[in-house]
Amino acid sequence: MSSSRESLIEALENIEAGYRGVAVFPVQTLSRTEGQALLTRLDKLDQQLVALHKRLRGQLIAARRVSA
Repeated sequence: MSSSRESLIEALENIEAGYRGVAVFPVQTLSRTEGQALLTRLDKLDQQLVALHKRLRGQLIAARRVSA
């Protein structure tokens, strides 16, 4: 496996670990302001993931068309 693929796998594992850490956080302990700030950050991350999904999907579709 190339080092770039290993880096990608490591980055995804870090994202998953970070998600698990956030998911188990007792959100009821957050103040309203802290909750709103968390939602803002989660929304931004969601938008970034959606953009990455679209980019990857487009790449896969383009590669499929070339190989067909």
